[in-house]
Amino acid sequence: MHEQIHNTQAALILRRLSHGLSMPDYSAERERFAPSFAGAWHKDLNGNYKNWDIAASKSGNVAIIPIIGTMTRYGGLCAYGTEQIAGWIMEANEASYVSAIVLEINSGGGQVDGTELLGSVVRQSKKPVVAYVTGMAASAAYWVASQCKEIVMESDVTSEVGSIGVLAMHVDASAFYEKEGYKIKIIRSEGSQDKALFNGVESLTPEIEASVKNELTVIRERFVSTVKSGRAQISADVFSGKMYTGKEAIKKGMADRIGFLGDAVYRADLLARKSA
Repeated sequence: MHEQIHNTQAALILRRLSHGLSMPDYSAERERFAPSFAGAWHKDLNGNYKNWDIAASKSGNVAIIPIIGTMTRYGGLCAYGTEQIAGWIMEANEASYVSAIVLEINSGGGQVDGTELLGSVVRQSKKPVVAYVTGMAASAAYWVASQCKEIVMESDVTSEVGSIGVLAMHVDASAFYEKEGYKIKIIRSEGSQDKALFNGVESLTPEIEASVKNELTVIRERFVSTVKSGRAQISADVFSGKMYTGKEAIKKGMADRIGFLGDAVYRADLLARKSA
């Protein structure tokens, strides 16, 4: 996840948890405001509502599917889940009236879980998929964007891509609980000495930190290899976690062109006509 978004959301979540509050359920709001993410809902040929918009083109219709907000597998924080988005892409592939797909992306990334699935679905799509980046496609969002046939960025100065890397946050809350009058001790059963060592009430030992870092390194290696497989001309110096604005991103092979949504639809339509 992009550092700024990670830090902001982590602060909000930790504040709620420190006051004994559960995480809010945004499912109702997500459904209520769904049209603002996906444009006006439309009916398919069978009269069923779809959670994506369509744009007429020479090749047929281009489905516009949103990846907006924090990416989690099952959705939350007013965003759709990566598993849900993957399902829409597969539906669009089976819809006879859809010729190509545009992913409208404005996301700082999110969970590792579900990202690889969505990226694979995009890569294996029978119909061409073009990424259209408005504000940012960071971390998990860029993982997915890199698997598209092309990446169109809205602005050469205000749109960003990158944050290729993996992190985990550990908060040692033991001092807070002690101040509140709680002394917490985790008791593990015989033979469960390695269970839940990465927690918020026990200090990290150098061994645990090294173990977590190794796990993250393996995920990062998969992230990097996946991006390279989708963006063959990408520069070797973009894998540190840095973000790049449109002009620089194109220069480094992270994106293809600057344009608006109509341009992304045109590129998807053109790719569909070429592959027909």
